[in-house]
Amino acid sequence: MVVIIFLVGLVLAGLLLTTWQVILVLRLLGRARHQHPVLAIGENPHCLESNGRFENERTEPLVSILKPLSGLEDEIEENLLSFSNLQGITHEIILSVADPDDPALDVIARIQARFSGSNFSVVIGGGGGTPNPKVERLVAAARRSRGQILFISDSNIRVSPGDIAATVAAFRDPEVGCVSNLFIGDGARTLGAMIESLHLISFVLPGCVFANWAGVPCLVGKSMAISREAYLAIGGFEAFGNVLAEDQAMAIAIKRAGYKLELSSTGVRNVIVGRSLRGALGRQVRWNKIRYAFSKLAYTSEFLVNPLPLSLLLCAGSCLLKPSALHGVLVLAAATSAVRFLQVLILMRTTMLRSNWRQALLAPLQDLLQFAAQFSAYFSNEVNWRGHRARLGRGSAMLMPESQAPPGALGPTPT
Repeated sequence: MVVIIFLVGLVLAGLLLTTWQVILVLRLLGRARHQHPVLAIGENPHCLESNGRFENERTEPLVSILKPLSGLEDEIEENLLSFSNLQGITHEIILSVADPDDPALDVIARIQARFSGSNFSVVIGGGGGTPNPKVERLVAAARRSRGQILFISDSNIRVSPGDIAATVAAFRDPEVGCVSNLFIGDGARTLGAMIESLHLISFVLPGCVFANWAGVPCLVGKSMAISREAYLAIGGFEAFGNVLAEDQAMAIAIKRAGYKLELSSTGVRNVIVGRSLRGALGRQVRWNKIRYAFSKLAYTSEFLVNPLPLSLLLCAGSCLLKPSALHGVLVLAAATSAVRFLQVLILMRTTMLRSNWRQALLAPLQDLLQFAAQFSAYFSNEVNWRGHRARLGRGSAMLMPESQAPPGALGPTPT
């Protein structure tokens, strides 16, 4: 009976935590709509407003938008085109690729031919050969940048014209060193893409908002900005070339340097169209191992924000240990599934995600897959990211993978 009561407590705690996360998201986006009546992810207003919130462009700092590119992401041309009509900021866009034969360069050439007066520039190669290929691209782009604000944007991110101006407005507080955007998956057409989008909206988005509320550094670098002062204070991108989670490592360094981290209520879209289920789960496993490398305790506590699998464990435990309680725990499991469906549906509607209730019905499947994938970090610290393999040490430090190391060279697995 003690085991059953313990599991019931975990399920109820999980329902309370996930409900509080949804409330925090509603509060954050609700404040944004109060300031801008139509503001939501992907639905930002024109940022050159008559009320003076955004002043003449010439008074605003130059924003250097750095985009590391590698290969052809889903709808990459449309993603890049969304940066061709930015409003409310003075900016430059630096596209950074490693290989002169990268197919993304053909896409860039088409955009430059279409917009002959565009401020897209391209960096090929360079970066110093750091172990993290994304950091290498950022290093190469940053060397050409001139802006007082560096805005990092992944190749699968799509924005509305006023998104970046609304985001960098936070730097009017001189204590702010870094601002990050909320982001949601959009455009899913396959089961894997739907599962990945559900993971973003049911776990990643509310988790980021919850961490921000709790004052815990949490940064997913798909769409983020850093002031030049904070960038120099933490040693630039070069200081993070040997870690896989350069975004989270930067967040910790920025806070230690005395700057504030802000989570913008302005959101962007992470375009995911044709992901395979294996690819979606592989990304979850990699992110799991990264979070585990930063804090094992915090990572383990994440099981609490996934109450549906816990409720099914409760059912199994009741069958084995307390059959007389099975009816009650089955009702709790059904209620948990219904609550999770409603939570995801509310998040979809709040962020104006172009999905429907049928996709939200996959939320229980996503929760179960996430639960299974979460155990991977306890058994392996090796990751494979776009063909780059590494073992993760503390703080996601990238170590030589076991398959490439000479016998006896690695020693014990780092903790």
